[in-house]
Amino acid sequence: MHEYSVVQQLVDQLVAQLRSQGVDQVKTIHLRRGSTFAEDPLRLALEVLSENTPLKGADIVIDSYSVEHACASCGRSQVVTSEDLIGHLFVCPACGTAKEIDETHGLELVSVTL
Repeated sequence: MHEYSVVQQLVDQLVAQLRSQGVDQVKTIHLRRGSTFAEDPLRLALEVLSENTPLKGADIVIDSYSVEHACASCGRSQVVTSEDLIGHLFVCPACGTAKEIDETHGLELVSVTL
């Protein structure tokens, strides 16, 4: 579950910034995820790692974005999901051409509402 380590970094950085600003409680955390971040494990990691922080109990809003890939070899186009990847590697189901696609691994903190 790669979500846990990424969320740990996000929580650590966010909590440090919130504490330095004297924030005791966050109302909402809004994230945007790439297709390789499964929403349920992402949500669970955020809930677990938020214990004893200003993030605990905040509403979690998670949007997703899609990455569409067109194979350079055969032209087949599709939206890439986590099931289509081996790590960062996408293998075209039509022709077998492999391509590294980093964009599907994105996680963005959109906003924090105090």
